[in-house]
Parts: sequence; structure tokens; C-alpha cells
Amino acid sequence: MISKPAIVGCGTVGATLAFGLAKSKKVSDLKIYDFDCVSDSKDNSAYPFLPEEAGIPKVQIVKFNCRYLNPNLRVLAYETKITNTVDSRSFIIDCRDNKSNDINAKIRISLDGHMLYIDSMTYEESEFDYHRYIVPRQPDYIEKAVDIILNYLKNDDYIYKDFRFYDLRNGKIHILKKEGFYGCKTRDTKFQSNGKRI
Repeated sequence: MISKPAIVGCGTVGATLAFGLAKSKKVSDLKIYDFDCVSDSKDNSAYPFLPEEAGIPKVQIVKFNCRYLNPNLRVLAYETKITNTVDSRSFIIDCRDNKSNDINAKIRISLDGHMLYIDSMTYEESEFDYHRYIVPRQPDYIEKAVDIILNYLKNDDYIYKDFRFYDLRNGKIHILKKEGFYGCKTRDTKFQSNGKRI
């Protein structure tokens, strides 16, 4: 498991992942970055935030909930927009909606409905456009995705430097691209709802 995670983007995926890391009690330090406040929304687009939290900076809510879930976790919250490289000593997890520039992230994560994308390729090799929430967000898919991400981190799967697509409906993983390989190489693997391979 990674030792010093830094989550950039505390929206649906980033916030839920931060809560999962706090609950796991496998990390002692966590950095979170986001410039935005919770939107005033009555549907699942603001998940995991509550309607009563509208207008409050996301990092404040995430920090509070992480400390509630794990009082021993040291959480550093930065209410700022990240456009350049962040702390190089941290394991940077990019959960922003728009991943248009290099922030030195070890992995980039996107979730679109039942489709989870995890990209651990170096920035120069990565050329994929990320989905922008075409399909509505569903809490059960979000929680399943976070379980998969936590297992991905626990198993150090990021060392394989690839671009993965997890279909959360049927439990399949597809390796869409591997670093250094100039064609598409696909490998289908079944995984359990907790992200472990079958």
C-alpha cells in the first residue's frame, strides 16, 4: 500500500476514495487538494456530499469526515486549484474532472457511470481523453469503484504502467494500453466486487 497519498480533486471519486483510505487505516498521512465548494444539487451529482453541505469547500468536509473515520489520520487540506506539479514526495492520485496538464500523478482515475478508468502510465505515454460523466453517477458503482481502487493500491498494481478499464456491471477488467507497447493489448480478467481478481 502507498505510504503518502495525495488526492487532487475531491469530487465524487476523490472524496469517496479519501474516505476509503481513512477507513482502511493503512495510511497515516493524507493530503487533499480541491478549489471547489459543494454544489447545490438534489441528485447524485454531488455524492458523497449532503445537500446541507452546499457552498462549503469540499476539502473542509473531506478532512472533517476522514478525521471522524480515523482520528489518528493526519489530513492536510489545500483549498487551491492544482495546475502544476504537486509535492514530489507524495503518491499523487489525480481525480480531477479535467486532467489536461501534467501534475506528476502516479495514477489518474475517472469514473463514468459503470466505467472505471485507472491510468498509471507516465504522462508522455498517456494520450487518452477521460470521460466527463456522460452517464449519471450511481452510489453503488461509486462504492464498488473505490473498493477496486483501494485493492489496486494495496496490491501495487500501479507498477505495471498501464491504462485499465473496469466494467463495474459485469466484473471485467480490460488492459487498454501498456506503457512501451505501441499497439493495443487487451487482457480480460474477472474480478470480485471488492476488486480482487478471481
